[in-house]
Amino acid sequence: MSETAAVAISVPAETIVKAIEALGITHVVNVPDTHQKSVLALLARRTHPVLLTACTEDEAIGINAGLYVGGKRPMLLIQNTGLLASLNCIKGIAMDAGIPTFMLVGLFSRDVTKAPDEDPRRVINRIGPTLDTWEIPWYPLERPDQIGAIAEAYQRSLDERGPVIVLVGAPTG
Repeated sequence: MSETAAVAISVPAETIVKAIEALGITHVVNVPDTHQKSVLALLARRTHPVLLTACTEDEAIGINAGLYVGGKRPMLLIQNTGLLASLNCIKGIAMDAGIPTFMLVGLFSRDVTKAPDEDPRRVINRIGPTLDTWEIPWYPLERPDQIGAIAEAYQRSLDERGPVIVLVGAPTG
């Protein structure tokens, strides 16, 4: 029996947290994401950046905006289903109000042996086209050598004063 090779490879939590710390992020606002649970667990053991847990993605986007306006350097850590559920809030706060909103978004339930556009689940195969339709920049994080996408996306969210997303393709390790 042959195994299908992975398209997306787990990025170690420590690698992601180091990339976040290098940006001077002060707060990580999250709605728990099982896809990125190792990152959340590592952040929970640290005092910096501050890990805040919200009930909904809409709430997290509002908290992010308040922290930014208050002079902090926040980011969000959520999953794909919540991202889709919060598009109206992203439009109103991140896009219309011009609030930098950087998000690490886990592709929960993704088949890592398929490219996202080939995954049969709509919540996976429609993420890219949905973000493109809304003109929300996004970057894939499919393997450890793409870790630079975090810094690039974060800076773009600041420069363009809006939402920018990094799609985390495989569960973090």
